Amino acid sequence: VLFRSHQARVGSLGWNNHILTTGSMDGQIINNDARVRDHIVETYRGHQQEVCGLKWSASGQQLASGGNDNLLHIWDRAMASSNSTSQWLHRLADHTAAVKALAW
Repeated sequence: VLFRSHQARVGSLGWNNHILTTGSMDGQIINNDARVRDHIVETYRGHQQEVCGLKWSASGQQLASGGNDNLLHIWDRAMASSNSTSQWLHRLADHTAAVKALAW
């Protein structure tokens, strides 16, 4: 399967059942449904630099993302692709370096 969705290099991946989540150098996160041709199902915007890590919660409803912008975001799948100015549930900005390793 070939996904064409990002304009910049993809540097992080996370699986959630049939959803492959990709994070790119431009800070964008995309949920891709591996079962269908029109694969983009949701997007998240909140990082200003490269997305370095992605990890889904055991429930599959929350996604943690870390970036070169020193931010950690917790996203709720129900809020993806919304027109809200802040799609994330939580934004942690206390790191002094890139957030690369994530675990629930």
